[in-house]
Formats: sequence, C-alpha cells, structure tokens
Amino acid sequence: MARHYGAVMTAIVAVGCTASPFTPPAPARTVSAITPADVRSRIYLIADDSMLGRQAGYHGNFKMTRYLADEVTRLGLEPGGDNGTYFQTVPMVRRAVDSSSSLTVNGERLRLFADFSPIRPTPTLHLGTKSSIDNAVAIYGGRAGDTAGIAPALAAGRIVVLDAPLDANGKRTGVYAASATDALKRYPDAAAIAIAALDLLTPASGAGLAGRNAALIAAPDSGRPPPVGILVSANAAERMMGGPIGALVPGGIGKAASLRVGFTDLPVEAPARNVVAILRGSDPALRGEMIAIGAHNDHLGIAPRVVDHDSLRAFNRVMRPEGSQTRASAPTAEQWTRIHTILDSLRRLRPPRPDSIYNGADDDGSGSVAELEIAEALVAAPRPRRSILFVWHTGEEAGLLGSSWFTDHPTVPRDSIVAQLNMDMVGRGTAQDVPKGGPRNLQLIGARRLSTQLGDVIDSVNARRARPYEIDYSFDAPHHPLNRYCRSDHYMYARYGIPIAFFSRGYHIDYHVVTDEAQYINYEGLAAVAGFVRDVALALANRDQRIMVDGPKPDPRGACRQ
Repeated sequence: MARHYGAVMTAIVAVGCTASPFTPPAPARTVSAITPADVRSRIYLIADDSMLGRQAGYHGNFKMTRYLADEVTRLGLEPGGDNGTYFQTVPMVRRAVDSSSSLTVNGERLRLFADFSPIRPTPTLHLGTKSSIDNAVAIYGGRAGDTAGIAPALAAGRIVVLDAPLDANGKRTGVYAASATDALKRYPDAAAIAIAALDLLTPASGAGLAGRNAALIAAPDSGRPPPVGILVSANAAERMMGGPIGALVPGGIGKAASLRVGFTDLPVEAPARNVVAILRGSDPALRGEMIAIGAHNDHLGIAPRVVDHDSLRAFNRVMRPEGSQTRASAPTAEQWTRIHTILDSLRRLRPPRPDSIYNGADDDGSGSVAELEIAEALVAAPRPRRSILFVWHTGEEAGLLGSSWFTDHPTVPRDSIVAQLNMDMVGRGTAQDVPKGGPRNLQLIGARRLSTQLGDVIDSVNARRARPYEIDYSFDAPHHPLNRYCRSDHYMYARYGIPIAFFSRGYHIDYHVVTDEAQYINYEGLAAVAGFVRDVALALANRDQRIMVDGPKPDPRGACRQ
C-alpha cells in the first residue's frame, strides 16, 4: 500500500489489532421471504473479522464454503458438487514470482516490480511459467491489441516489445490481458512478450503482481512451451528499444536482453472449493435444463499493513471515488483540507480504528448472501419447470479460478446450462456511492451479447416491477476502459457460449480496501436486487422454449473482448 499512497500513509497507517465499531445483529433464523433483515444478518456473519477476509486457499474461505454448504443442506437442496457433496475442490497453489527473476539490458539489471514484472499464467492467458533467455534481441511489435504489427517469422526467438493497449478514449491503459493473449497466439515462437503497461496498472493490480496469490496447479508441459509474458514500464521499454517507444515503427530492432522468469508455489492452507447445489425442476421434459445463479465466495484476505479505517475512508472520499479502481495521486492543499474535515467529523463520533482485514461485505458478500436468499425463497415456492443451479465460485479475486475450473470441469452437463446470472457487488449503489446511485440504480452487463432474448426477458421482468430499475448499460459498451465484462465469473460461462447477465450496483470508495464492511451496505437495495434476480431466473426457468443463442460464440481459450 505504501507505494500507492506515498505521503498519505502518514495519515492512515496505525498500529494495533483490527476492531469493529458496531455491534452486529443478534443471530436469528432467516425466513423464506427475501428481507433486508435476513441479508443483514447473513452479511454481518460472513464479513466478520473472524472470516479473515475469505481469501481462496486460506482458512477463512474454507469457513465460508462450510457455512454455505450448511445452509443449502438446511434448505434441502440437492448436492451438485463432486462425489455427491456440495463441494467441487479447485486444485490451487499459492504462487508468487520468484525473487531471482531478472531482466538485464546491455548489462544493466532492471528492478523487479518497478521496471518489469512477470505475468502470471491464468486460465485464459496461456503463458510459460518459467523461462531462461540469453541475449535475445528486442523487436518492436507495435501497439498491443492492434491488428497491424510484425510478421510472426520476425518474432521467432526474439523479445516482442508492445506498447500499452488503448482504451475507448484513445489513452494508454494497463488492461493488457486480451492483447497479451492475442500476442501469444500471433507470436508462438517468440522468446517473450513484453507489454509496456506496468506503470499504468491500478494499485490493486500492481500489488497483485508482487504478492503470493492463489493459482491453479500448472498442467504438465507438453510440446513447445509458450512464450513468457512480462509487463515493463515505459522507461524499461525505452531502454530495451534504445529510444522512445512512441517514436518507433513495427519491426524496429532494439537491444539484446537476458531474461530469467520463474514462480514459486506453496500448498494452500485449506482446500479451495466451489459450492454447488441444485433445485430440481418440476417439468420432466425440462428439468434437465438449468438456470445458473452465481456469486463468488472469496475476497482478498488480510492486508500487509494495518491502517486507520476512518482516515482511509476520508482520503478515498476525496481522492479515490472508486476505491482501488482509482489511481491515487497526491492531494492538493484544498483536497487535504477536505480530507481532514471529513476525518475530524468522524473523530467526533469514535476514536481511531486500526484495520487490516479485507472483509468484502459488498465484494462479494452481497452477491453470496443474495444467492442464499434466492435459494431459500425458491425452496418455499412452487418449483419452476427448469432446474436452478446455484454455484458459489471460489478464487474470483485470484483470476476467475473457481468459475474457470467449474466450466472446464462441470459437475452438470455444460450444454444443460441455459443461462448464467452473476451477482457481484450488489450491496451499495446509493447516491453517495456512485454517480447515478439511488434505489432504482442497477448496472447490467452482457445480457444481449450472446442472446438478445435474455436481455428481452430481463427487460420484461423489470417492466412488471412496481418501481422498475433504471438499468445502466453503459459499462457493457465495447472497449469500455473498466473492462468489466471480462472481470467477473460470468465470462467463464460466456466463453463457452452460455448466455450471461452480470448484475452489479457499481464501484465505490471501499472497493478492494479494508473498509468494505457490513455497516455500509444498503440492505433494502440488496434485498430488492435479490428479488429481481430471482424473478428473472423464474421467468427463464418457466419459458416454453429455451432462450436462443444468436450472438457470436467466443473461443473458450481465446481473449475476452469487452
């Protein structure tokens, strides 16, 4: 965190143990109706400090999955996991970049994580996991993501240096995964792919490169290993190419460089598990088809530094309206005054609050409890014609690991899944949280990308509401700089041609920071979203005909396109 806050750390760093200032609600048995009281009691339970941030592969997430399984057992849902259980174990390790990884240009060793960083392989980014390259010549391949570039033969045995991709506004961006996948496919014989986007990453993404994160166990190498991938700063790219990267033309030859890349793996502390349950449909002709409802059961665990909760919130209120999604900058004198005014008002209410646990009340405690509430409501109602498949995915925060494993190794026939409805961060959305916030605010992504009928069903359900949502489709725009279509579990279904809809209420000042806690959730709004998604699922489950896939199907191993 220090790298991203700079001088601000003197205001927010504290010492001591974590503490919660508010007393959680008394435990109470939930009811079949979806109510604000029920979602509140559930979130205070799963976002408690005792859950240790629910990081995949750690004890807190194991406790979370046990709680979910206990609840669906109590509800009487059918087990949908491995071997007649509610669990699907996802084979994970805790992976970090080996500290001996190095990049040397003209005899000068560049700094790991400052000048360059290896890119971890992901389920859709099939990079080499280790490489040793001596004196490979750098060649400029153009801008990442562009169709123009160099011929594949020119890349063979060389380090292909690419400028950062552009966002929808024509600005260089740190959203690199899709362009890295394209480069790997285009230049399979390259020694390495280097994208000049390291200094454009968000604080959360930058910190993630240096940490030890959950990753799928690497499959045994077969055949020629793929190129290794690295991110480099603009300055490092300039050193590799011998001049400003913006002045180069594709095919330009740079310096010779040597590269050593490796990762170290440790066992996970506790098994990482998807939780899978089924509400079997009533129609014998249709019950083999399923409407999937999903959320992710993991979050970020424990922060490396203890901070003062209220100081951090005051800073974010002024400087980072979307939490870690917003790149921090040094406050002006006027901004410091605003920050201290907010903090002074909080100090009159309570003393400093040392905090270090990423509780994840909204991300994605909100979606997880909404899914439980939907399950409880449907169990008590007349059965829908089609079956409902409930999946709480693990490892979303580590790169959509649980959802990629589930869709690659489904516990139900993959083609039985008619549609997938994903909820992620559905617990906020007030006017204080997002620019278009309010009780009717709802963001929807992907609903017409694969099936126009899915979008039509959602709109028709919304139109029948007493107070329809004002659905914000702007985040679904092609090339949107936030790339949200590619950043949550729904995409792992969409890549197989399964129509998806991603429901969210937006980023806010507590996104991916330790202040995402239960007391800031809008429980009336969360209950309303859960009810809406339930109604959409029922509308899909009770249709005479399965919704039609009329959009282009992606390559399951290809790059995701916003």
